[in-house]
Amino acid sequence: MKNLLALPVIVLIVIACNDNNSTVKTTETKDSLQTLLISYRDSINKYPSDTLLKYEFVQTMQDAGMFKEAVSFLDSMNRGVDSANLKTYFAYLYKRAELLTESGDTAKAIKTFELFVIPGELTEAGKQLANLYAETKNPRTIAICDSMIKNDASGRDPEPNFFKGAYYYNIDDYDKALQQFNTCINKEYTFLDAYMEKGRILYKQAKYKEAIAVYDLAIKVSNSFADAHFWKGKCQEALGQKEEAKISYQRAYAFDKTFTEAKEAAERIKN
Repeated sequence: MKNLLALPVIVLIVIACNDNNSTVKTTETKDSLQTLLISYRDSINKYPSDTLLKYEFVQTMQDAGMFKEAVSFLDSMNRGVDSANLKTYFAYLYKRAELLTESGDTAKAIKTFELFVIPGELTEAGKQLANLYAETKNPRTIAICDSMIKNDASGRDPEPNFFKGAYYYNIDDYDKALQQFNTCINKEYTFLDAYMEKGRILYKQAKYKEAIAVYDLAIKVSNSFADAHFWKGKCQEALGQKEEAKISYQRAYAFDKTFTEAKEAAERIKN
């Protein structure tokens, strides 16, 4: 996937703490994080011109879910940055937009992307902007995705169509959404998100048998895809196929042990 930005190399620092039982208590993890953050601040005070060190600090805060703090520090280190140095300036804006997206501040993330993304460019940043437009029901989604499709020399990239489908889904135009998700699948049959969104529409329309057929195709692509098993189970349960639904829920949980909703759904169905 082509990327417009030449981002700084971010060194990920992983701290592994193992006790005799190979477990780490939450308090110990928090203490380790605070120790690491303090160490970074001390190092930055000692080497204030070390840009890579600062980006490592931002990345560490991002990994820890400290998005607002990371944005604040990133802004402070790039205050007065020369926008003529496009490599550095675009790297800063990309990271800022990424952090704002993860923090849930979609409006500011969009504004940041708009500072450096050319509408319709087939880049990672361009796609992220299109995705945010779709999520916020922005009609501009269609025009920039059509430009992306036009700029796709291979004609095989499914994501612009997926964003169009997501936009139509969000404004409740399900027929057009289905058309776009079908196009995604035709372009790339392994694009699982398209199957899931298509199935979700059919589920909402109470077309449970059709939705099951879609989820079966997704399972054929990836048998371990827990979401497809779960939603197949929801359709089966809606059809009164309790035993089949229970098996689908159990399979979903078997493939993803964090999928507690699937576990609870299986337990809800009595033998």
